[in-house]
Amino acid sequence: MILNKKKLRAWEKSTHIVFTKEQEAIILERFGTEPGDGHEWSEQDIAEQVRKIVRDNPAPPPKLPGFLK
Repeated sequence: MILNKKKLRAWEKSTHIVFTKEQEAIILERFGTEPGDGHEWSEQDIAEQVRKIVRDNPAPPPKLPGFLK
């Protein structure tokens, strides 16, 4: 299984996670092609690695309006 932008958008909707541009770039670079040597990415492989990518590359905190600071 490979991951493209369309599949990544569908996954964002189903998991209620919005990836940053940096996270998206890492995910698509890593899972945009099969790893070769006869191996295929499984959905579980991708899910676990995406979880780690999100953990290791957190989104910046949201900017709050002045009246909420």
